[in-house]
Amino acid sequence: MYLSEGIAKITYFLFMGILLLNIAQKRSGKAGMGKRTATLYLGIAILSIYLGAGAILYAPRLFRTQLPDLLILPFMGIVLGVLYLYREKTFPFRRRCCKCGAPLSLNQIVMRDSNLCSRCEAEGYPSVNPRN
Repeated sequence: MYLSEGIAKITYFLFMGILLLNIAQKRSGKAGMGKRTATLYLGIAILSIYLGAGAILYAPRLFRTQLPDLLILPFMGIVLGVLYLYREKTFPFRRRCCKCGAPLSLNQIVMRDSNLCSRCEAEGYPSVNPRN
């Protein structure tokens, strides 16, 4: 199996998982818009890696020349470098509360933009009733 072929298979399923997560994040509404946008950016990055791997695999048909299989590594490096440069927008997920340091539930990590535990969110926003 070629390196590009393996990466294409992995990124396909990863892309589908990120899209399903993005659809699930829709139920959090405006409280999770930033994290929903972040998963959209991650999905676009994974899709570009998938398309790059596909272009390398099908280069003889597309470009009438064989591209080296290891060309996927610098391409992935560029995409991951761009994600790293914009990491505040693409990786807003925190495992601990920003105020007290308590561990957050998976629902709060993925769905809520505040990165606060239920107790700190109730203190900061008294009109919001935390869901348990």
